[in-house]
Amino acid sequence: MKDTSHTSRSYRRKEWMFILAGLVVLQLLFIAFDHASWTPVKVKEGSLFEDLSQAKLFTEWFTPYRTASHNLFTAIIAVTLLPAGLIGAVKDLSTRK
Repeated sequence: MKDTSHTSRSYRRKEWMFILAGLVVLQLLFIAFDHASWTPVKVKEGSLFEDLSQAKLFTEWFTPYRTASHNLFTAIIAVTLLPAGLIGAVKDLSTRK
């Protein structure tokens, strides 16, 4: 019989590492785009995305970047992917002990 406990454990470890590495790469891209004053996404006027990115939350309170759409993307990515990456990391570290 093949031992699958090692492969499932290494897969879980790789999964959270890929998530956190993806978050870092996206933030580096946003930093580069922000310094170049360029955004890869065209926002249609009157769309929900434009309304959200122009909300006071992303123009005054949460402003790591000058571009409001980058602030919105960062918030969405942080809320969706960061918890998954951190939970995977904690599970991996707790199973090692």
